Amino acid sequence: MMNTLRETTTSLPMPLTTGLAIFDLDDTLLDGDATGLWTDWQIQQGWIKDGDEYRAIWTRQMEDYMAGNLDMEDHLEHLLSPLIGRNVAAVTAEVEYFIEAELIPRLFSEGLERIAWHQAQGHQVVIISASTAQLVAPLAKRLGVDAALATALEIDKDCYTGQATGIRTFRDGKLDALKAWQAEQLPAQTDMRMQPCWGYSDSRNDLPLLEFVDHPYAVRPDPCLAAIAHERDWQTLHWQSRAR
Repeated sequence: MMNTLRETTTSLPMPLTTGLAIFDLDDTLLDGDATGLWTDWQIQQGWIKDGDEYRAIWTRQMEDYMAGNLDMEDHLEHLLSPLIGRNVAAVTAEVEYFIEAELIPRLFSEGLERIAWHQAQGHQVVIISASTAQLVAPLAKRLGVDAALATALEIDKDCYTGQATGIRTFRDGKLDALKAWQAEQLPAQTDMRMQPCWGYSDSRNDLPLLEFVDHPYAVRPDPCLAAIAHERDWQTLHWQSRAR
């Protein structure tokens, strides 16, 4: 029987909160790209046989991402190929080492402070990332946030199949995943937009999400998002200090 690595971590009931803060991960909370760092890690562990070829494809795909032209299905096929047939528990253990060694030291202290501020206000905090769930969910748990929304991975007989499943948390998919999660959290009679929302991202690809929230923030934005933020008078944040 196949199952999936779910997109979300469980959370407090949303009606008990006074707002919602939504954070992108890569190049927003994190100084770098979690998936790119994970790629390097897998090459070092011998999980990817031809590291040069794999990196070359990755680099081309990241150029497409920056230009707003990434084919997400092609990207996921490439990205998940090293996990085909790998035991979930073994990958989870390796991810824990990876998070501690590569991701935690690259988190921006200003981002962690902003998360803490929202939590102190009674806001729910959600990380929504185009990076996949096996990386995003355990990091979000380490940070103590309420939920992680990320593309789910298909599992068969306790091993990864190398396929993604469910909502792809990329561009409009991030907003789709958020609305689906909110629908699960809220009673049917509650309007999800009654609570104020904050959104933080670096990328033009997150424009649908930033347009959805009440308080959008461009964090270390790419040139396209920087121009949009300037035109629309959105606040721009220049986080620099790593937490470690």
